[in-house]
Amino acid sequence: MPSPEVIARLLEIAIDCSGHDTGGLPSLADLLEIRRAASVSKQGLGSDAVRTQLNRLQAARRRQMSAPVPSAPGVGAAPPTPAADDAIRHLRAGRESDAFSLFWHIGQTHTPTEIRDVVASYAIAQEPEAADAVLASASERAAEDVLKITGSLLEARRHQDAAALVEAAIQRVG
Repeated sequence: MPSPEVIARLLEIAIDCSGHDTGGLPSLADLLEIRRAASVSKQGLGSDAVRTQLNRLQAARRRQMSAPVPSAPGVGAAPPTPAADDAIRHLRAGRESDAFSLFWHIGQTHTPTEIRDVVASYAIAQEPEAADAVLASASERAAEDVLKITGSLLEARRHQDAAALVEAAIQRVG
């Protein structure tokens, strides 16, 4: 991953080569945002990053289990997305790394409703680690996204999932 300084220098070279016509070139801010997103993506796919995220979310879930608010696993459940089905197949076949990469992808890219549905379907299928892996990945998203996902979980009365997601996101920031 090139440093921000290298990216800035490459942009300077591109501007010089274009005769200072920057019309077709992205701004430095855009390039640095792409670098930031790629860095987050790379961290998310690291061999121990998902396990670390998962451990943080499961610790948050254990703390939330003492709360008297029940979750209703069947409420709001829809058929899992193809990526979710593939992830479960990998997990059941012992390909944990492949499964966790897909869980991470689901938590990072799916809509709040899709995440809610995937988490609910995993709970129904008795795959709690899969549900937690998706929520752990989702806890790494921007605060606004975490709040939207939390809202979707609360609408489906998945209170413990919502509480664990929020606490894991807070732990990440704090």
